[in-house]
Amino acid sequence: MVEVLRRARTVSAGDFLRERDGLDPMFLEQLQREDYRHRTAIDVGTGSGRVVWVVAPRAHRVVGVDNDPKRLMEARGYAAVRGFNRVDFVLGDAEKEAWSAFQSEPFDFVFAHLFMSEPVVYRAARHIRAGGKIVLCALHPDHWQETGRESRHSFREEEIADLLEENGFELEFLGVDRTTIECADLLEAERTLGPNVVRRWVEDGRWEGLADSFRRGTRTITHAYVVAKGRRRVVGAVGV
Repeated sequence: MVEVLRRARTVSAGDFLRERDGLDPMFLEQLQREDYRHRTAIDVGTGSGRVVWVVAPRAHRVVGVDNDPKRLMEARGYAAVRGFNRVDFVLGDAEKEAWSAFQSEPFDFVFAHLFMSEPVVYRAARHIRAGGKIVLCALHPDHWQETGRESRHSFREEEIADLLEENGFELEFLGVDRTTIECADLLEAERTLGPNVVRRWVEDGRWEGLADSFRRGTRTITHAYVVAKGRRRVVGAVGV
């Protein structure tokens, strides 16, 4: 396995809020290191297209796939404003549907930013050309560790490495990107998390876990991600 690159930084809640809606910096670095000329790419779980906007100016064609019609409408509108004419946004479930529905030919690149699962890697391996690459960013179990609960969608770095290897990818990069956000109090933590997360945490009990952490004196919120890049060794069966 390649050596794991580990980064850690501490920021104030105010500084974090100014960058909250951006891509993970380590993931962005890996995206920007690739040559997309004459290449086609798919961004699964694209949302409003944050990954697409990074790649589209340099790629032959980019397909963004999501199962949320509202987010796709936003992405299409932005593509029209920016004049991107080699970008398609497709309604679909990248975990359950054969990717041949999105493009008949194999892709050169697969991107998965915070849309990570075993089915995603499985399908990526079966619709990417030999030598094509997957670049992904997933939650690490330390993400939001102050709540006392791991996300059921989180992966440890060795789990990501094994998953890529098992599906025929040669690992080129593996990293853990950690940001510790310092909050003065729970009110600032609430602003940092945003209303949707807070509402969900109140319902599932995580908010009480965070409140307990603050009462004990740990007034931080941890963001932690696993970033990986793999090259496909052998082309699998297209359309599975």
